[in-house]
Amino acid sequence: MADLSVLGPPSANGALSLVEGIQRSLRQAIANGSLPAGFRLREIPLAEHFACSTTPVREALRRLEHEGLVKVYPRRGAEVTSVTSPEVEQLYELRMLLECHAVRRAAEQKPSASALKAARDVIDEQKATGQERMLDADFHREITALAGNSVISELVEKTVRQIEAVQARTRARVEGEVNRTCKAHAAIVAAIGKGDADRAEEAMREHLERVRRVVTAGLADASQS
Repeated sequence: MADLSVLGPPSANGALSLVEGIQRSLRQAIANGSLPAGFRLREIPLAEHFACSTTPVREALRRLEHEGLVKVYPRRGAEVTSVTSPEVEQLYELRMLLECHAVRRAAEQKPSASALKAARDVIDEQKATGQERMLDADFHREITALAGNSVISELVEKTVRQIEAVQARTRARVEGEVNRTCKAHAAIVAAIGKGDADRAEEAMREHLERVRRVVTAGLADASQS
């Protein structure tokens, strides 16, 4: 059974505030499955764990609720959100609409190589670490940011974070998935760099549809085990 010992330190980066550090620690534990769906998150034990008052813990939980990763209940604390298979399908439907539009807008602007560097850096890190799933939100955030619409970027990151947590529940590892994801991401970046809006949208659609099949299949297998 999970407990708070799975949480990392509140901040591995001195530039982060205490609230951001707690938020990142909790988010990572949820995304990698260390804190499963339904796990109760109480302010006082969390504050004791992070050696702080309950105020930054409360704010971190509020932010995670905004991301869709936890649900906060008045006077009852919070718990890690549980997402059903039909909800995952709905999340992917939303991603398809938002990200295909965003990638087309980004390609139409034909950003410079320097503007695409952040996305390429994420791909390089995915290749080097093999953590394509844990870095997926970072890549898609960088891509949607190129469209210049902060509302779309925020919605995309929220849906990706929720899907990450669902993927962790399945514990599914698909042979060759890291390479396929990195190639798909590279194709998206290449199309944007060339200003090819049609190809960029097509590459994004193919990528999201393939990953959707992997995630839903993993959920189906997990429900039968």
